[in-house]
Amino acid sequence: MTPTTPNSSLGTRFVNAYNLLDHSLRAQYNFKTNISFTDLIRRCSSLNQVIRVYEDDLIDIARLRNAIVHNSGNFLIAEPHFEIVELIERISNVIATPPLAMEVLKGTAVETIPANMCVRDFIILSYRVGHSNIPVMGKGALVGVLRRENVMHALGLVTDRGQSIDEYIKGTSIEQYLKQFPNFDHFTIVSDKITIEEVLALFDDNRKLASIIVTENGTVSGQLCGIITTADVIDFKITIERK
Repeated sequence: MTPTTPNSSLGTRFVNAYNLLDHSLRAQYNFKTNISFTDLIRRCSSLNQVIRVYEDDLIDIARLRNAIVHNSGNFLIAEPHFEIVELIERISNVIATPPLAMEVLKGTAVETIPANMCVRDFIILSYRVGHSNIPVMGKGALVGVLRRENVMHALGLVTDRGQSIDEYIKGTSIEQYLKQFPNFDHFTIVSDKITIEEVLALFDDNRKLASIIVTENGTVSGQLCGIITTADVIDFKITIERK
């Protein structure tokens, strides 16, 4: 693939971006060369969040490529519009070099709570910091993620059972609470190498997912690097659009 330079024509930039996208998708998902670009896009739309978003645009781009590139001589017979060139370049760059989630989260502090903290103190902390999902640490490892929404639901159940809420929140530790009300389907743990596209796919595939915990090696004992919630999805999509 010929590198694009600032002085390249729009047609050259378009073809280079098109070829880069074609090559990257086939390499990443192990598709053979006998599959057309259009079929490649349709198949990758179920595998890649970015392709899924731009599927219709890329199908149109495939038709444009066939219209302006003379197959017998492989030379351009027309110039594409500037906006189309920018679009295919942006998509191909995101696919070829997927931006990491930590590039967006870089510098963002992670609020954590100890497993021996009582539920009452969590409620106060959650109110003060405004976070709905807070990682819980015990003996240097992640033991869970406390969700404010789940705690409120649990307190309703405690009340329904005739227990004193005040006694419960003061006398119950976070660790005890998590054993009573586990919520492992609401979070997952990933390594700091996860891409933005992979993050979006995780949220899209599991609608119950409320947070993604990022550690350096993707395990509960790894160094905590960040937490991604559904509130970050918009920022991640904007990052993809601007790349």
